[in-house]
Amino acid sequence: MSKTVWPPLHVYALAHRCTTCGAEPGEQCNAPNKNGRLVRADRIRTEMGMDPIEHDPAHRMHATRQQAGLRHKRRDAVRAPWPEDREPGHRYDSLGDAWTPE
Repeated sequence: MSKTVWPPLHVYALAHRCTTCGAEPGEQCNAPNKNGRLVRADRIRTEMGMDPIEHDPAHRMHATRQQAGLRHKRRDAVRAPWPEDREPGHRYDSLGDAWTPE
């Protein structure tokens, strides 16, 4: 049975306008505190001789936008056929051109 590939949460979140900072769909949130926290964490890791880590893009978004993306992803999952009834290679997300599977 083929496994359906769903877009990651941050892609669903980016498909929505951020109600906190007003970022338009496709634009990153204007979240200086969130970004600063991640930069500081990487700086501390570097000072300790560790490599910086790759951060989840959702961590740079406001919670309201993340929640909108999660609702959107859940709606798509509920509307999709059961896993055993899905067609291989067929997309069941509603993002259209906003996301292309790898």
